[in-house]
Amino acid sequence: MTNYQITGAQIIPLDDGAEILEGFDLWLRDGRIEALTRSGGPPPSAERYEVCAFRNAVAIPGLINAHSHSASSLQRGRISGAPLDIFIMDAMARRSKITSEQVRIAAQLHALEMLKHGITGVVDHLRNGAIPSVEGMNAAMSAYRDIGIRAVVAPMFEDLRYIDSVPIDQARLPQAVRERWLGMKPPAAEDYFAMMREVIADARRYPLVDITLGVDGPQRCSRRLLELAGEFAAEFDCGLHTHLLEAKTQAVLAPGRYGGSFVAHLAEFGLVGPKATFAHFVWCTGRDIELAAELGANVVHNPVSNLVLGSGLQPTVRLRAAGVNVALGTDGGSSNAVSILEQAKMSMLLSRIGEIDCDRWITAPQALQMACAGGARVMARGGETGVIRVGARADIAIVDLDNPNHMPLSNIWNHLVMYENGLAAHTVFVNGERVIAAGRSTRVDEAEIYAKASTLAARDDAANESFLAVARAERSVFQPLITEVLRQPLDIERFAALR
Repeated sequence: MTNYQITGAQIIPLDDGAEILEGFDLWLRDGRIEALTRSGGPPPSAERYEVCAFRNAVAIPGLINAHSHSASSLQRGRISGAPLDIFIMDAMARRSKITSEQVRIAAQLHALEMLKHGITGVVDHLRNGAIPSVEGMNAAMSAYRDIGIRAVVAPMFEDLRYIDSVPIDQARLPQAVRERWLGMKPPAAEDYFAMMREVIADARRYPLVDITLGVDGPQRCSRRLLELAGEFAAEFDCGLHTHLLEAKTQAVLAPGRYGGSFVAHLAEFGLVGPKATFAHFVWCTGRDIELAAELGANVVHNPVSNLVLGSGLQPTVRLRAAGVNVALGTDGGSSNAVSILEQAKMSMLLSRIGEIDCDRWITAPQALQMACAGGARVMARGGETGVIRVGARADIAIVDLDNPNHMPLSNIWNHLVMYENGLAAHTVFVNGERVIAAGRSTRVDEAEIYAKASTLAARDDAANESFLAVARAERSVFQPLITEVLRQPLDIERFAALR
């Protein structure tokens, strides 16, 4: 492995403070940050170092996309926006066979876009058919290995039918529609865990990839599935990455079906703790927040996705004040760019319409902390990634400041969050390897990936057109029922109501 000396860049360590270092060199050796020394000083060892010299740049910890879906990278621009429970109908309608090549190219495309935005780590909530296959999982893991990004793969699974996961009166559905949905038979939960056992063994071949449970939101899971998930998590010391309280429909379900708290329900099965991550967590109650903080669970804020789907405003300031670790995610790439700095900007701005006291608004350093160190904790890499410190993994992005967005340069924190989307990431290191140089991948043929992705996306659209047509026809049936639920008054409110 090549060792590197990074010189000429300002450094933002994000290591328990808002310090910016000038006149320092970073030394990378054997995948870690070996030293941080004053520029012009001697190297830390007699090893050979390749010099990466910059004139006007800033080094930041590699950004972390703490919630994403690689499969949706082949559906870019195909989602215009609808409430979650309507959007899910389209997502579930894509029922054509997913090949391993499709999984691999989608993951490569996703990883390539992230690296070019300065993102060095990702949690992929991987959708690979009704039940994920071992072949598909290996395709995703090998894609991340080959492109050189750090990843946690959480294969998605649920065993309840869609109509049983939403609080609607099924008797109001047309008989043919109701019978179609009730006739669907979900796969057996045992099959999911058989796959997980095999995949966890396979993951040893992928040094930058970890596996965690991806069992979906509890409104889509039977008690049996959650019991098995708890047992599996205990046996393999494994975490859980799940959607939780993303939409108001779930908050409506909670009192009657889950004792008033989704978090308490998951805790019954031992699924809430430092290795648990709740994506979205918009419609959480005060009790949910207290339990998440008490048990050490992580939350991922996906502000742009929440806006696209009209899910509401996550109470991010309250979560952070309660001591909950909050990270940032892009969610699916079918409706927005895979930029964590864009999420950082939106999280900062949305805090200003959720809190009157401006001293409680999220600041640019806090937004970057969520984008880096917050995500590292979600990946179970807290202190090891998401910071620049001696001994940490060398996951680093070098942002070029010779860019019109940064002319004239003032407060670097504000520039990174308010003016930068990540595409100025000139050089990116993952585990000490330079995987992006001058904005280009050092490992893969980008043009080949883009060409294959275009072909596979068109093929997938054609294969699913008949299924999507059914979903479009049934939308007029389900949308009024879902809208009724969204209008129900609750003790909490996450919509911005203009009067």
